[in-house]
Order: sequence, then structure tokens, then C-alpha cells
Amino acid sequence: MAKLTRNVNYANYRWEEYVLTEEELVQWKTGDEDLQQEIIDNADWDLVRDKPIDDYSEPKFVEE
Repeated sequence: MAKLTRNVNYANYRWEEYVLTEEELVQWKTGDEDLQQEIIDNADWDLVRDKPIDDYSEPKFVEE
């Protein structure tokens, strides 16, 4: 039997954004890292753009 094998590395880069409410903006500007982390954790992120990247290795011939 003969076959071709290869390794494929696949990555998807995503750009997301979240629009702060007025209250969140005031909290963010306090510089309190705990408040900022809470805003980040509770945000409903919107996808702005993505870029999938494929990296295929050269096929290898294998004969068994």
C-alpha cells in the first residue's frame, strides 16, 4: 500500500471589539484593574474581522 501524508497547522486570528456603556467607561477610567477585568469578562464581544491561516507541510510518500 502507498499513501501520502502531511501535517496541517491551522490558526484563525480574530479581531473583536466591545463598545463600553457610559457607566463602564467611568469605571474603566478609574484605573481599578479588578473593575476593568470584570468589564472584560462580562463583555459581549463582536467579531470585527478574522483571518484564517493554513500551513501545509510538503506531502511525504510512504510505501508499506
